[in-house]
Amino acid sequence: MSTLEPGPGAPVANACGTDCDEALGRLFEYLDSELDAPDAERIRAHLEECEPCLGEYDVEAVVKKLVKRCCQEEAPADLRLRIHERLTVVRVESSEA
Repeated sequence: MSTLEPGPGAPVANACGTDCDEALGRLFEYLDSELDAPDAERIRAHLEECEPCLGEYDVEAVVKKLVKRCCQEEAPADLRLRIHERLTVVRVESSEA
């Protein structure tokens, strides 16, 4: 192995210069559209060129869609009131202690 070759477990960089560790580490931010334009573009470019990272993106995107679809049930109407009442009781109990 030459000194220019990455060792086992080393981050892999592709032609766009974004390594897989960074792309995977920011994948959820990318999926949630929380990155600024330059960072989002770097991750998008990396995903276009890196099949393993694109596979991870696809899996996470599907899981996100499934969770969103499965979590459409509304909470009971009185839940907010019950939570508020319980928090008030806890506050009173802790201030008396």
